[in-house]
Amino acid sequence: MIANFTYIVCIICLLLAGFFTWMEYKRAVKANLLWRLLSVLVAAACLACIALPLSYHTQQSISATRKTILLTPGFATDSLKDIAKALTLDKEIKKAYPKVQLISGADEIDTTRALDVYGYGLKPVELKQLNALPLAFHPSAIPAGVSHISWNKAIKAGEDLIVQGTYNNPSTQKVKLLLKGLNTVLATAVINPGGQSSFTLSTQPKTTGKVVYTLQAVMGNDTITQGDVPVQIIPVKPLKILMLTASPDFETRFLKNWLSENGYAVALRSAISKGKFNTEYINTEQLNLNSLSPATLNKFDVVLGDLSVITALSVAESAVLKQQIADKGLGLIVRADSIGKASWLQKDFPVDRPSGKEPVPSYIKIAGKKSNSDKLNTGPAHIIYRDGTQPIAEGTRGDILANSTILGSGKIVFTTLNNTFSWMLAGNKMDYSALWSTLISKAARKDGDKPNKLSFQTLPLVDEPVDISVTQSEFAPVVINGESTPIAQNPNIPFEWTATYWPSAKGWQELKQGDKTIWWYAYHKQDWPGVQAAERLSATTKYAAAHTANTIVTKQIQQKVQIAVPKIYFYILLLAACTFLWIETKFSL
Repeated sequence: MIANFTYIVCIICLLLAGFFTWMEYKRAVKANLLWRLLSVLVAAACLACIALPLSYHTQQSISATRKTILLTPGFATDSLKDIAKALTLDKEIKKAYPKVQLISGADEIDTTRALDVYGYGLKPVELKQLNALPLAFHPSAIPAGVSHISWNKAIKAGEDLIVQGTYNNPSTQKVKLLLKGLNTVLATAVINPGGQSSFTLSTQPKTTGKVVYTLQAVMGNDTITQGDVPVQIIPVKPLKILMLTASPDFETRFLKNWLSENGYAVALRSAISKGKFNTEYINTEQLNLNSLSPATLNKFDVVLGDLSVITALSVAESAVLKQQIADKGLGLIVRADSIGKASWLQKDFPVDRPSGKEPVPSYIKIAGKKSNSDKLNTGPAHIIYRDGTQPIAEGTRGDILANSTILGSGKIVFTTLNNTFSWMLAGNKMDYSALWSTLISKAARKDGDKPNKLSFQTLPLVDEPVDISVTQSEFAPVVINGESTPIAQNPNIPFEWTATYWPSAKGWQELKQGDKTIWWYAYHKQDWPGVQAAERLSATTKYAAAHTANTIVTKQIQQKVQIAVPKIYFYILLLAACTFLWIETKFSL
């Protein structure tokens, strides 16, 4: 845009110079022709210089004894002697201290003076405007409240929302954190006094769609809202499960009923005799299950079966099953009902069956969660750990009761648990659902459509520039809230693109790329004050370390600066040239 403007101005001024030169040359009176032509060219050149933004680079000395004081949120007034000479970018500071000079941008700061910054510091976008100007940072202590926060912003229905962070509590009282949704407390955590403490809050949303929770801090009779916790809960399409069993038993019956109650599509094949099977279909259409062909297995996300049944498959069916797992991402869950004959399934899952006294019922730790399940009679069998596997369920003594491994693009889950139905008999549906949901989700065929991912350098705030990084496999135009937004490719990461957007209202923002839609959230400027302060402190500390200002000695620092050429000289030359042409015309008549 600037280059086009420069070309337009130069072309117009050249045309004017050519036209007036021709007019002067055409005049009948030839006296002072050389001076007239020179004046015309000078006038045209001055017009161009006035219109164009001319500047030059030079080295300037920044005196360490002449300082500019910049006040940012959180500064301490007792650290400054003469606050009236200070600058600020914050309107709230200007309102509280009318004598402080308010500037609209960091690029207005005098580059010939040393810069001292007090408070929490500047935002990354403001630090860029300093153009590598050295500064001395005088940070304030981080405020009370949440200083760091993170959560899984997009989860599938049935998954847990996990909010983790750090809370700064300099007081002598305990603080209670509340995660609330629809005026209901969903999770709590207690923060001890006297410093920073980490916390974790967890809940399982009962709805789908875009939901906004809030995090509150309660100390005594005071309740302070820390900020919003927006989450997008994505409904999951029902998984299709193929169950292979040798004969009906309680474990199969309860599992089949639980799968059907939770919306899974289930096809069950039970062996009656050699080559003959009994089939049952729940929430799905009927299929020919007499032979496990690639076309049949391709219709399912998970195959769940007894070890004895799977090892008894024909050579052709076993080869098809293995190929579907490795090449197509099919999931397999194996229940170790018996040792059976040697199988490729047990290469990574050797089972130890110690003899002796039956072990007492054990608590089950599922997927590494801190809270254990109710006790369950797990039996003596457990899985011996092998490198390359990932345990899913463990007993009280650390015995592995469910383990997983990767085979090509699919996963295999192996478990020695065969009486989880006793939880259901005891009315413990929660632990039963937690275990089987984890096993199935761990093994299930993954959706090949990977969504684009968004990331932000800082907390997205209303009425402030938001730098958005979009990770995508190929280029696609970006449209935010119906507005086409220009994007630039990261030169170091070819699949990452960046865009800058100014959200005008708090709440959910829509980003579209082709046929994909991604939702993100813009916060009010009052949300998460501790997080904003921590971001400022971190960014300014890093900048100050890279651009150090020597505030002790009087040695001058050389700084390369860009200086605009004063327009007054060109106005004087233009006036002189025009005056000469006017006077010469009057006296030559």
